[in-house]
Amino acid sequence: MIDKEYSRRDFLKRNSTAGLGIFGGAGLATSLVPEKAEAAIAGNEQQIGKISDLNLKQLRETYREALLGKFIPNMNKYVVDHELGGFMCSVDILTRKLINTNKRAWFEGRGIWMYSFLYNNLDKNPLYLGIARKSKDFILKLLPSDGSYYISGFTKEGQPLGNTEGDIYGNLFVAEGLAEYAKASGERQYFDQAKEIMLKAVQRYDRPEFTYAYKAEKRESGPRILGHWMILLSLCTQMLRQRSDKEVRALADRCVDAIMNHHLNKDFRLLNEALAHDLSPLTDPVASQFADIGHGCETLAFVMNYAVLIKDKALFNRAAAEFKRHVDIAWDDVYGGHFHAMDHVATNTWQLNKLRWLQEEILIGAMILIEHTGDEWAINCYAKTEAYIREKYVRPQFAFVIDSGDRKMEKHTQVRAEHYHYPRQLMVGILAIDRIIARGGKPSGIFA
Repeated sequence: MIDKEYSRRDFLKRNSTAGLGIFGGAGLATSLVPEKAEAAIAGNEQQIGKISDLNLKQLRETYREALLGKFIPNMNKYVVDHELGGFMCSVDILTRKLINTNKRAWFEGRGIWMYSFLYNNLDKNPLYLGIARKSKDFILKLLPSDGSYYISGFTKEGQPLGNTEGDIYGNLFVAEGLAEYAKASGERQYFDQAKEIMLKAVQRYDRPEFTYAYKAEKRESGPRILGHWMILLSLCTQMLRQRSDKEVRALADRCVDAIMNHHLNKDFRLLNEALAHDLSPLTDPVASQFADIGHGCETLAFVMNYAVLIKDKALFNRAAAEFKRHVDIAWDDVYGGHFHAMDHVATNTWQLNKLRWLQEEILIGAMILIEHTGDEWAINCYAKTEAYIREKYVRPQFAFVIDSGDRKMEKHTQVRAEHYHYPRQLMVGILAIDRIIARGGKPSGIFA
């Protein structure tokens, strides 16, 4: 359960400069100190008329500095292959030395998206568009011509590493990058190619005989995977924000139906990661009890985002309720942070390591609620989760954020430059804060 007093007090102390916030419908708060803020909160719990408690102006500056002052310069220095194009993400984040120069379709697509989104929304620096273009040129030369999935990895020069076919994610991330790049470059053909890659990936996904090597689904032929619907829905939503498309809209609606009406387990009200090909529950007694809570939180945030796009209040409210449930259940009351996976719901058996990307996806989902409804739970959740990320994963001695660690984050990884979840959370956070500030601190009221 999210601890209101801890989250508010801790966040306010960390962000002592007063920002936006009202209690009971007043105007902008210009000199709210933590003690007064907490007193105001106590007397007005049910009267939030604007975004309160989060020091938005200070938070925006923190995010901009983290993104443009540290992350992007380090990406350009240590990860980007300026000669051949692409991203070499195996970096020791302490020594700044490359572990290897290998590349991967996942990371190329994500990098194309990140630099294109940065260019489109925050800084039209031609360097960013050029980095995205070179990565696009590198990975498209390696796209399988028969509609199969990218292999697992490539050398710096683009030579295959092994003969193992990868998975649907590589193709979908490349499609995501191309769609955003099309917007940045003005070259519509890359939007069309993104759509083609996505639809071909779905055709392959729909083959009942296709198998996956994931732990929970390895004995199942043609399983349906929550994470696949998740990325498909995110990609469709982004594409629909660019232009209307009946096929993309139909696929988005299909994803929502699979997520909300099939993967959401009616017994324990958590999202199952895997179902049978026909979307029926798995019969395997172990796989049927597996819930990837991280994917669950991220997926439900994407459903909320899609509901905002199509202005579906009922869908938004339903997804918000399930998002809150997943987030609350995942919180570690002892050491803080959110767990990412429950191996067996009935026995309450959790994987105890902590993954940073989940914390960031929870921030994105909470910010959707904050921006559009001023939700009190979301404000508490955001404050607490943001404080946890800053304490456990963002450390000045490292060139990049820590990727994952043990339950207490005492032992952690330090050999990957992560360039998707972290910068995405920073960028969409900045943009949401800018919109909130532009409205004078008021929620959007889109569903009023």
